[in-house]
Amino acid sequence: MNKTCCYTVLAAGLAAVLPQWANAAQLTYSEAYAEWLKGGQEIGTELLVIKGHFDFDGQMSFADVSAATAWSAALQGKTLVSGSLGDGAKQNFGVKSGKSVIVLPGGTLKFTWNTEGIDFVLRWKGEPALASQYKDQTTTISAARIPVDISIGGLKGYFDVAATGKAKAKTKKGVTLSNIALKGSATSAGLNALDRDGDSYHADVDCNDFAPTVHPGATEATLDGVDSNCDGRDSGVAEMVETFALKGTGRSSPVINFTNVSQPGPGTPQYGPLRDFSGYNKSFSAPVGKTSFYDPTTGIKWNDDTITPVSDGQDIWRGWTHTGKWSYFNGAAGDKITLSVQRDASEASLRGAHPGFILFWRPEGGPLTWAGTQDIAEGQTMPANSDIVPAHTLIQHADWTIQGLPAKADHTAPAGVDAELYPMKTDSYTMYYVDSGYDADKYEASKKLIMHPTAFKGMVLNDGTAGAFSKSITLPKTGYYMLYVANVLEVDDWGIGADGKLTTSGDVWELPAKGAWINITISKP
Repeated sequence: MNKTCCYTVLAAGLAAVLPQWANAAQLTYSEAYAEWLKGGQEIGTELLVIKGHFDFDGQMSFADVSAATAWSAALQGKTLVSGSLGDGAKQNFGVKSGKSVIVLPGGTLKFTWNTEGIDFVLRWKGEPALASQYKDQTTTISAARIPVDISIGGLKGYFDVAATGKAKAKTKKGVTLSNIALKGSATSAGLNALDRDGDSYHADVDCNDFAPTVHPGATEATLDGVDSNCDGRDSGVAEMVETFALKGTGRSSPVINFTNVSQPGPGTPQYGPLRDFSGYNKSFSAPVGKTSFYDPTTGIKWNDDTITPVSDGQDIWRGWTHTGKWSYFNGAAGDKITLSVQRDASEASLRGAHPGFILFWRPEGGPLTWAGTQDIAEGQTMPANSDIVPAHTLIQHADWTIQGLPAKADHTAPAGVDAELYPMKTDSYTMYYVDSGYDADKYEASKKLIMHPTAFKGMVLNDGTAGAFSKSITLPKTGYYMLYVANVLEVDDWGIGADGKLTTSGDVWELPAKGAWINITISKP
């Protein structure tokens, strides 16, 4: 076991059983660490004993204790470890008392409880814990405040461990050896009145009370690896979870195939040429349909019976996918790219089309086989090697997880990805929203774009030229990105019919039946 693991186990033992009682939760702490030379090798031994008692109160009772009772610990603001009382190698959950003995590398953590409260004793040998801060020093130790945050079941507690002792260092054969002794105690101060970072949010609701920029309601920096607003996610947009399901006559899924080339035409899939932008400074041209990108207004259920927002009131928009175009690229965090989209020169003068885009980050890794299925019949399943965006509608301006897909081998996190903030399951397909926008320059001021007024808040792109836009984007994460480019149509008026489908009135403008050809370029300055 390496040192980091050992420190984690120790903190778990120190903190595992300390719930939220202001004066009814105490612990005693003693630590002795010594180093010497044996056969020319430096040897260190640790002996740590921590004892504590915690009364039950209105927050948690004896009846609430079970093998599933979870606990977690954070030391100086950093979550170290979590587990459950059922992790014990020996355990007994009786009607009046119980125990759980958890075997640790080099020691044991023993919990015992009755109807009044819970006791624990940690006996451990291994790498030094608090003593490690004083290695190779000769000094008197007075550590007045070592903050530890604890949760067990529905309870939380905060402890300032005050430790005193001495550290001595001596040199033998050119090697500095340490001898350290510490003793300390702590009483829980509770969490309700604590605000350690001064951001006006107490520690019972602040998910990181050591960072003033992290608290409920804080601005979320998308995909920076930090849950800034304490909602359990790393995103400032809505979260959508869709379960893959076939109902009635079946659900329709767009084909995504980046290597197949076929010319547009009636009944012919419009794949276009290879659309891998990895390496940047690449372009392609492709046709997009007239109404490949529109919003049937927030809150109206439209062919999305299995889609449910995580909470009400979130701005989530849906748009047509089948005649838009997908591409992908591998990018690195911090890369600054420029996305340029414009109508093909042969169609630049035609009225009525305004391109738009959405950029997603896909943490699961790159594509294996980009071959999807379309119009899946009820009872059919997708081939195991397919990689598609299943659903009749594109989820706009939202993190998007499709669950219940065939398990895929490429759903593994790249190095450095936080699996808690970016969960990846073999039967799920997840895309995290990065950026979006659409050309809002109008040909005719009296016409309307098929786009709900709230869609893409703050993402309108005006450069004075209808049918084109350019936007610079800084990539937040390393990994694969998926780019969707489509078209917003300009009409006299539009609405949603009783069947939930889009209706338009007035001219369809001068676009060919196949839609409009657009040129897409991703460059890296």
